[in-house]
Amino acid sequence: MQSTIIDQAALLVDEALVSGSVEIRGSRIERVEIGEKIEARPECRVIDGQGFILAPGFIDLHCHGGAGGDVNDGSREAYFAMEELHRRHGVTAFMPSLSVDPMPKLEVSCAMIRELMREDEPGRAEILGLHFESPYINPRFRGCQAEERLLPFDSRAMDFIEQNQDVMARITLAPELEGVMDAIPRLREMGLLISGGHSNADAAVFRKAVDRGMTMATHLYNAMSQARKEGPFRVSGMLEAALTDDRVYTELIADGYHLPPELLQIAYRCKGKNLFMICSDASRAAGYEGQGRLFICGQEAIVENGVAMLKDRSSLASSAVSLDSMVRFLVNHAGFSIPQALIAASTVPARAAGAGDRKGRLAPGYDADLVLLDRELHVREVWCRGAAASILIPASSGSRG
Repeated sequence: MQSTIIDQAALLVDEALVSGSVEIRGSRIERVEIGEKIEARPECRVIDGQGFILAPGFIDLHCHGGAGGDVNDGSREAYFAMEELHRRHGVTAFMPSLSVDPMPKLEVSCAMIRELMREDEPGRAEILGLHFESPYINPRFRGCQAEERLLPFDSRAMDFIEQNQDVMARITLAPELEGVMDAIPRLREMGLLISGGHSNADAAVFRKAVDRGMTMATHLYNAMSQARKEGPFRVSGMLEAALTDDRVYTELIADGYHLPPELLQIAYRCKGKNLFMICSDASRAAGYEGQGRLFICGQEAIVENGVAMLKDRSSLASSAVSLDSMVRFLVNHAGFSIPQALIAASTVPARAAGAGDRKGRLAPGYDADLVLLDRELHVREVWCRGAAASILIPASSGSRG
């Protein structure tokens, strides 16, 4: 079995960048040597890593689309277009994300993902299961989701989830909706990661949901309640509860448009290196080079200067960039160190997804999901479970990274 050695790169190990070498053999990391070269056998491919950074592959737990394709399309062509785009930009595992749509259309998308998970083609980003950004959300905080497609959380909702639990890994819900709170323990029994979002819950309701099994907040700050005044008093919202609860992972859209640097810094100071992560929340607008109208979450959208928004400009419509751009934004504009940004894009989402025992670290026995970056943090090569997936791509554009 041929192996690959990345020699003398700056490795992300134990929250620091240290010089060393990594050997990939098959689909796993075989060796990690700090400060030393690995002696190459004749059959080895050796990559000179000097001047480059080697990190665990990026893991995106919230990604709807890219390159004109969307998971809701239910089309293999659309899926492979988005998967290739994000893989080329460092994503080695992800949760394709469904947004609101008529149930028959969602069924088609679930069936497609089921097929793709069975195929599990080498060299492609691994599907960690679907993220169902569900229609069971609060209309007041729907964001760009089409209001007419929102649904009550009733027996039909549970039927749909149960029928597709084999492909679902995560679900976003508003915990204050009737029926949701009682369903959380059952959803946890199915193995789902329960995420609160698009919600008007106050802090007490959100904490109760966490007590029952909710472990994540969907795109923190965006589409959720914040502290408000009731009479002479202040009442904390979901945002404040998520920031201060050490049981809750928080994902943030660090594209430079959804959130300013100060809010990213506040979140990191509250959540720390173990609970702060970034997600792309990318729509079909990411990497899209075509012309004409785009429909995102059932509504017509436009893209201006790398920003996707509804046609009436009332709301951002997901993001239009991939995770590598967000890593650069954290470092170049938000005061994060390179290790902090890389950990937020790899190690933390791996743990949140329940894959922290095989992904998100440069360690022997872990999946050989790796990303090689230059000193400006542009992706130069990607390995998905040991298979080289992208080489020397140009720097991305259309973002603030």
